[in-house]
Amino acid sequence: MSWAMCAGGGQNGTGWGVTMLRAIESCANTNRWHRHAGPVTLFCAGLMACVLLAPPLAAGPLIGIAAGLAAVAGAGVPGRLFLGAMLVPLGFLLTSALALCVTLGFDHGVTIGLSAAGAATALRAGLRAAGALAVTLCFACTVPAAAWIALLRRAGTPEALLDLLMLVHRTLFVLDETRASMVRALDNRLGFATKRLMLRSAAQAMALLFLRSLDRAARLERGLAARGYVDRLPVLPPDSAASPLGWTLAAGVPMLLGGVAFGLARAIGA
Repeated sequence: MSWAMCAGGGQNGTGWGVTMLRAIESCANTNRWHRHAGPVTLFCAGLMACVLLAPPLAAGPLIGIAAGLAAVAGAGVPGRLFLGAMLVPLGFLLTSALALCVTLGFDHGVTIGLSAAGAATALRAGLRAAGALAVTLCFACTVPAAAWIALLRRAGTPEALLDLLMLVHRTLFVLDETRASMVRALDNRLGFATKRLMLRSAAQAMALLFLRSLDRAARLERGLAARGYVDRLPVLPPDSAASPLGWTLAAGVPMLLGGVAFGLARAIGA
């Protein structure tokens, strides 16, 4: 089962059970920009504003490429990890875009055809969404969770919401490890030998994971209460190494790319 494997490992590899989620989290804590959370957040926010506000035919590919280059060449994110993490969302995006291209008619029975207007809408929406996806992944692969929690706290986000975010974040990894162990056990029992067994084993694993998630949530609540949790869950953020040059580049590069995107859109008439 490919969804139980590591992004680059197989059943017999060292990455068994280390999923894409864990690989992204590990990369966020070890990349070259992990101590520059403030400038990186500003940079990604600027890129996101560009891809949302500029014409999508120009901004989508431009911002997507810029975000990918920034993550891979700038922060040192492995290219295989970045591209691998984009494949599944892009698959959903492609499926949705194809659905926009189809039109249904009921004038003379049920007829199915292609819509030029729908295809144009799908192209614009798809390019914009792909660019936004690349920016989001760039942020996820470069900013550690403790760092963006600290930024949200500094921005005045309510403590209850921050605690909920951290608890959900930690619970995801606990459940992910539980899922990997269940899939490994099913695979060792030949639960995925045939397609019929595969569907049955997947259904059993999902049902058991749901029950485990409820149990984990209850245990987490009891544990916090036993430790006297009242208002906040302290998190030690990493030391910041941001410099004035970093802040300047974080603000200037998105502005430059936004200007280029509007210029390209005007040149191609988009």
